[in-house]
Amino acid sequence: MSKQSTTRLAHIFKHWPQDPVRPSSVSVQTYLQARIPKSEGGAADEPNSSLSESSVNALYSLLNNRYSKRYPLPMKLRYPASDPEHYDAVAREFEEAPTRTWWERVQKRLSGMIRFQ
Repeated sequence: MSKQSTTRLAHIFKHWPQDPVRPSSVSVQTYLQARIPKSEGGAADEPNSSLSESSVNALYSLLNNRYSKRYPLPMKLRYPASDPEHYDAVAREFEEAPTRTWWERVQKRLSGMIRFQ
């Protein structure tokens, strides 16, 4: 792995957003940290300790949202006529879920089971 790739990988590691729902043991940061060489001598020579140049480029393009900028979602797909607020509710749920108390989780589960029409 070249020095430039190592620098780019360290930048990706530093700026990759944290996922509050995913456990830290399987997070992207943990995966990347295991791939950043510790020094030029020892860890860089191990075959599984680094990523290929194309993998680093792919991660960098994901970090910069290159694909969502090049191929934006149509508004009909983002806000379907059947339930325009669905994806906003899903995003809100992912933001709120990690900070809920035990009682709030029970209330949310019960409200999902019982529906009044």
